[in-house]
Parts: sequence; C-alpha cells; structure tokens
Amino acid sequence: MDKNLFLKNMEEMIQIAKTNGNQIDHKELLDYFSDYELNEEAKKLLIASFVEAGIRVLGVDEAQIVAEEEAKEKADISEEEQGAIRFYEEELEQMDLPGEEEQKELIHAWLVEKGDGEAVIESFLPQILEIARTHTGKGVLFGDLVQEGNIGLLEAMAIYQGKDAEGFLAHAKSAVEDSILDAIAMQRGSDSVGEAMAIKANRLDDASTFLSKELGREPKIEELAKYLSMTEEEVKEVMKISLDALSVMEADIKQS
Repeated sequence: MDKNLFLKNMEEMIQIAKTNGNQIDHKELLDYFSDYELNEEAKKLLIASFVEAGIRVLGVDEAQIVAEEEAKEKADISEEEQGAIRFYEEELEQMDLPGEEEQKELIHAWLVEKGDGEAVIESFLPQILEIARTHTGKGVLFGDLVQEGNIGLLEAMAIYQGKDAEGFLAHAKSAVEDSILDAIAMQRGSDSVGEAMAIKANRLDDASTFLSKELGREPKIEELAKYLSMTEEEVKEVMKISLDALSVMEADIKQS
C-alpha cells in the first residue's frame, strides 16, 4: 500500500465530507477506499480517524468504534509511559490552579494590563496535559509531548495580538495541539504529515468561520496565520490541499 497516497485520499475525503455538512455515509467512505482491500480492523481505524477529525460517519456506531480504538491505543502505552502520565496527574493535584473563570481573568489581565504571564502559563497545564494525553502511544514520550505543548503555548503568547480572553484560549489550545502534532510528525516521518495536515485543514476551516463572524468579512491569510500560530506559507499550503480536494469532488460530480 502506498501510505502517502492513502493519507492524501483521506485528506481529500475529509474535505469532501466537510462540504456535505461534516458527514459522510460509511458505505460511500468504504467504497472510496475499496481498492486498498482493507481488513475489518483497518476499516474501523479508518472510520475512527474520520470521527476524530470531526466528521460524522452515517450508518455506524461511532462511539463504539472510537472507544475500541482508544482502548487499543491505551493498551499500547508502556508501563513507563503510564507512570509518567500518573506522575504529571499527581503533580497537578498538588497545585493550586485557577478555575475556568479565574483563568479567563488571568488571561484578560495579562492581555490588557500586562499581568503575570507565568500565572497564565501555569494555568494552562491541565489543558496541555489533556491534549498530550490524547496523543499518547503515537511514537513520542508523554513528557516530550508536554514539553512540545508548552512550546506551542509560549509561541501563541508571543504572537497573539488580540485583547479577548476567549479568543486567546481558542488560539492557544490550537497552537498547543499543532506543536504536539508537529513533534509526532517529525518522529514518525512523512507517514504522519498527512494526518497532521488533515487536522490543520479542519482547524483552518473553523478559524475562518470564527474570524469571519468576528471581523464581519473574510479573514486575510496573515490574520488566519496569527490566529492559528502558523506561518502564512503553512496557511497557503493547507488552503491548496483544501482546493485540490474540492476539485476532486467537482470532477466526481461531473462524472456521475
């Protein structure tokens, strides 16, 4: 199997599903990948990947499939990794961290009044751990995922120019996950690049929708880049993939 082609096909189908209300029929999905002769386990993994990308797969029990895949990932985590996760969780329990509203107040104070940036960083530790936990078992140690998440947060803080705490929260969480995904892609090589790119395409679409409402117009590339903590070149690359997928969909419609 050509894995790069398979991942490219996944990206295309995710974009096609997004143009159809973020949903796709499971038979249509499996028919599209029929040439790969996937076994039952591979089919479940494929469906779970689409569900995790925010696509509703019609005609299957999504919750059960995702739960099965999560159970497998958890089983693949070594005792050492599980110990690292427990260590961070225990450290978290001993810290006097702010609640959701207090965190927003800290962020607001930092954005508007040049408040305590260290307090903001510390308040994000639960979110970083939660995001890192969802990506365990993918080739990068949990502690390294946490460090990458911290780097993403620092980059988000350095680049964000708004004054809205809610906006910064969304911006920072996206930056944290992007940083973690980039680390996984680097570790696993080109096979993970397509997966990371598909997720970035979803985030780009969400960011475009959010900023359009906030600005009352279509956002510029530089505005999307700042919001997502991506370079303008990265945004253009993700846009190109989305346009390529749309072209595939239009070609399929003309042929049908």
